[in-house]
Amino acid sequence: MSSVAGGTGFTPIQHPSGMLRASVYTIASAYAANIFKGDPVKLVTAGTIQLGTSDGTRAGTVDNISLIGVFAGCEYVDSSGKPTVSSFWPTGTTATNIVAYVYDDPLTQYSVKADGSIAATAVGDQADFSGFAAPGGSTTTGLSACTLSSTLVGAAAQGQFRIIDVDRSADNAWSDSYTKVIVRIAEHQYVAEIAAV
Repeated sequence: MSSVAGGTGFTPIQHPSGMLRASVYTIASAYAANIFKGDPVKLVTAGTIQLGTSDGTRAGTVDNISLIGVFAGCEYVDSSGKPTVSSFWPTGTTATNIVAYVYDDPLTQYSVKADGSIAATAVGDQADFSGFAAPGGSTTTGLSACTLSSTLVGAAAQGQFRIIDVDRSADNAWSDSYTKVIVRIAEHQYVAEIAAV
């Protein structure tokens, strides 16, 4: 039973092709925010990725804060010349040769824990992500503390993630205290948005 609060971000679990692949992006040197593995990210006009911004779910509205995908880790050469491979981007890092890996395919499905209970009637509905309370993740494991909001947007509205199914792991079921669900990005920067059903 999913009865413990707290998440580990969005974990990619499936793609219709049978292959999960991360694409290559970059992060601006000295970017001043931690980006943890499993964090939603967005592409900005400078051509770099940044930590995604949550819409802050408002039922019945279209918020349109799109995401490019989910962060998978990075590698870079730090200011001392040391090559580094990391599951998270440490805030303020001055580096060169920065490579950021992002699961950016709109059809990728993710498992994520909600910040509350979600019922089976949520299939087809949408929600935003939540849970970026400081520190936002673990600098030891590199994993995100991000969760999915259990406040759903409702029919004809738009949220950042579309709920597809419940995560069918042994310790989880619909309406658990902190339900784990399967989602896809609904507000994707590469795809036209479709409202919740």
